[in-house]
Amino acid sequence: MTRAVKAPRVLDTVLMLLYTTALMVDSDAGQASSSNSRLSARTRSISLWAAALVVIVVGFADLARGGTTIAPVLLVLGYCVLVPIAILK
Repeated sequence: MTRAVKAPRVLDTVLMLLYTTALMVDSDAGQASSSNSRLSARTRSISLWAAALVVIVVGFADLARGGTTIAPVLLVLGYCVLVPIAILK
């Protein structure tokens, strides 16, 4: 018998976290003062790095389990998309 894979739930959770974080950052953009904008930029930077780290760790965890579909997608997303965005922002 085949075993049910829980990886799509993890992917959905990670993507929802990224989407929610992006909405929360954008909703405060027009209301921030100069000190809050620095804090907001720092918070955005930290959240991008944290999201990249989470996606990469989940990718390696899935790879260690033997995942051949979701692991490469998560690793490419983490290394080729999120890390460069975190560096540039």
